[in-house]
Parts: sequence; structure tokens; C-alpha cells
Amino acid sequence: MTTKEAATYLKLNYMTVYKLAQRGKIPATKVGGNWRFKKEILDDWIAREAVAARGDILVVDDDPRVREVLEEVISAQGYKVVAVGSGEAALEKVEKRHYDLIFLDLVLPGINGVEALAAIKEKDKKAVVAIVTGYGDDPIAMEAMAQGPLLLIRKPFKAEDIREVLHVVIRARR
Repeated sequence: MTTKEAATYLKLNYMTVYKLAQRGKIPATKVGGNWRFKKEILDDWIAREAVAARGDILVVDDDPRVREVLEEVISAQGYKVVAVGSGEAALEKVEKRHYDLIFLDLVLPGINGVEALAAIKEKDKKAVVAIVTGYGDDPIAMEAMAQGPLLLIRKPFKAEDIREVLHVVIRARR
């Protein structure tokens, strides 16, 4: 399709599509001085951009079943999810990139959740963390809460609890 057709398809201004193609921000091929677009490739690009726009979520829990449930619920909402089973693995991930939200279990092998939380906050001051624990009134939960504003999700949780946390965080980002 032509630039004009792509602009109509994407519901964008012609010059916006042209400039995006020129800057390599949208998949396009230059043929004889004109940009050409393939609908299938644009559809794939739109889907990737929609997921990227939603945000990246890190899940840290040593229980593979909890990780799996969180991954399913979060990815179904259109977020990109990275899941790890230890505090050490979480720190490796946080060192490499920023996550829009981190779901963090407190009882972890090796570095516990409180220690991981402190290290995460040190590496990424803007980190938003949701503590996932079965020990809401436990001293370890109180120790974590003392480190600053956090969201608290008690195990066992419902999918709706996770969706609500995602909604709250996205609303706060706007």
C-alpha cells in the first residue's frame, strides 16, 4: 500500500506516516522514491507497539505455580512479562532495564524479598513494587512496607486483584 493508504489504514496524518517511515520507526520499504507498506507487517507492528505501550512487568516468586498464574493474568492484559524465581535473578533483570511494575514475593531463597526490595530501590529509584505475600501481618511484611510506598497483595489472590493493581499503576503513570 502507498503512504496515503497506510495513513488511512492507521488513521494517522499522511506526513506523520511519511516521517515515521523516513526515520525507520514504522516498517516500510522505499520503492522508486516512494514508501510502500504491507498490511500484514503493519498489523504485526501495531500488535508489538500495543504490548510495548502497555509496559513491562517483572514477576519475582520462587513458586512456579504462582509465577505461571501471574504471567497468564498479566500477559492477558497486554503487558510484557518477565518472570524469575529468586531475588538474585530479579536484581540481574533490574540492573539491565527498568520495569513499569515489579510483583515481588517476600519469602525467597537466598536474598529474601526485603533485601531484594532494598537493592531494587537502590538500582531503580522509580521502581513501583507490589509485594505478593501470604504473610500480610508478619514482621517481614512490615519491614518491607517501611521501605516506602508499596502495593500489597495477599496470597491467595484472585486474578481480579492483579488486574486492579495493573489498573492502579497505569492510572498513576498517566
